[in-house]
Amino acid sequence: MTPAESKTRKVGGRVSWKGTVGDQGTVIATDWSGVHIQWDAGKTSFHHHNNMTDIEPV
Repeated sequence: MTPAESKTRKVGGRVSWKGTVGDQGTVIATDWSGVHIQWDAGKTSFHHHNNMTDIEPV
């Protein structure tokens, strides 16, 4: 997604890595710089708004 799309993500929203059904997660926090994602596989990651090109909304 683009930086503008990333900035519209809401807590609780679902996302996927490159559109992969088996690699999805939930947005757990957002701020001015990026998005925190809790992946279904158990890991948590932070992605800057400008670095969300591989992540897509579900």
